[in-house]
Amino acid sequence: MPKGLSPTLRKALSTAAGVGGDFIPQPLATEFIKFVRDLNWCRQLFRTMPMRAKTLDVPKVLGNTKVYHQPTEGGTAVETTMNTGIVQLTAKKLMAFLTVTQEVMEDAQGNFEQIVKSHFAEQLAAAEEEAMLVGDTAHTPLTATESLADGIVTWFNKDHRLVFDGLLTLSGDIAGSLSAGTRAANRVNGGGNGMSTTLARQAMHNMGKYGRTMSDLVLIVNPWAANQLLDDEKLVTLEKYGPQATVITGEFGRLYGKIRVINSAYMTDTYAVMTNNANPIIGDRRAITLKSDEQVKEDVMIHVITERIDFTVAYKDALCQIHNLEAASTES
Repeated sequence: MPKGLSPTLRKALSTAAGVGGDFIPQPLATEFIKFVRDLNWCRQLFRTMPMRAKTLDVPKVLGNTKVYHQPTEGGTAVETTMNTGIVQLTAKKLMAFLTVTQEVMEDAQGNFEQIVKSHFAEQLAAAEEEAMLVGDTAHTPLTATESLADGIVTWFNKDHRLVFDGLLTLSGDIAGSLSAGTRAANRVNGGGNGMSTTLARQAMHNMGKYGRTMSDLVLIVNPWAANQLLDDEKLVTLEKYGPQATVITGEFGRLYGKIRVINSAYMTDTYAVMTNNANPIIGDRRAITLKSDEQVKEDVMIHVITERIDFTVAYKDALCQIHNLEAASTES
């Protein structure tokens, strides 16, 4: 144990209001203040691959295989080829660090240790989901001082969204060649209108061969676009699925009964993204771990949660971005 307490440890969660004291019994207090976030639906929907080393190469087929007509019985076949490639995952670290005084542990209503662990897990799931949707490794401007970051234009230089490029970022990449699969599908311009099945069909069309099977597609929309789709008669809502249907977190309906529609609070306003659900890949190098240590001199507990993961897509052209959608009114 270090002899002195670091500046971070001096910010220990304590019995003061706002930093732990809210969990201590107060007059008229009848329940805990709970911070609850939905679990990361990306892990329920997209494929996850264990990483046995820092990097993992995932093979993929690039195509160019051809099928020929054989007009002559017993004739010589025309040889074809098959191009392949790889997608490389590289483990990146997400981490949270919290210090809690023993007084909080002793005086809290219920099992505060379990509350801490549950809250850590919920926050990590939320951070994953946001990064997998709107992560941007090249985002600017950044600031080394967290208080100067607004989280919208200016990000803290350790913001979790910097860990990898999310679906919205990748679907906006149209700098490469569509025929070579090095860029996303042509984007769909919403024209300032509300989200509709017409725009979804355009996105499906632009994805080419990856958009052929509706049941393989997922449409991720912002909350306002989700509200608009609820009025669309082509959206089959949850109560009509049937008792045997598999429903993931955030799913509120299926277009034409087949295309999953996800409402995510982390999808940027005026945007939506469609992808084939076999396209995104999550790499797990270190599963979520929570470690605790006791700082005897200061009578505090230190909690650290970490994981090492990566996220990418196998085929950029299996992504389509819908942009310039109508935004909700912000008048107050």
